Amino acid sequence: MIFFWRQTVQQPDCSIHTDPLDLLRRFVPTPLKAVYRIGSLRVTVQTNDITLFPAFPLVDIPLPGERLLEWKLIRDLDAPGLLDPPLFLTCGALSIVEMGSACFLGLDHERGELLGFIGAEVDARTHQEFLVPFLCQMTNEAFLPAEEAERSGFHATEQTND
Repeated sequence: MIFFWRQTVQQPDCSIHTDPLDLLRRFVPTPLKAVYRIGSLRVTVQTNDITLFPAFPLVDIPLPGERLLEWKLIRDLDAPGLLDPPLFLTCGALSIVEMGSACFLGLDHERGELLGFIGAEVDARTHQEFLVPFLCQMTNEAFLPAEEAERSGFHATEQTND
């Protein structure tokens, strides 16, 4: 004789959420804002962590004809680890740089926006000495013609932070 025990298990309803999921952290508030000049570009930096501001002098007066770019740098407390060597992906007007789980950068060349997620273990020194120059390089190359950007090697090669 074979007996089967039936246990009633209620399935959780995964569709009920008080807040929508935001896996891409699109709605993380970035209340801190500053404006800098990088080369001939005017860069607005928005962030949720004051340590992510570049150590550059602030800019007050816009210059006629200067190009604008916006950085949105988010300190992601859920992103573990330290920086890995950069891995570059480019598709049309979008450039993506991934540096392990600690840093993810996306640059939209057409919209003039750079979005960066920086992990909690990336300290202020590493940010200022490695990431800020890297972000400046991405910024300066944001407005280069595609063929010139390819020749510069920024999008096609891997760089290390040794």
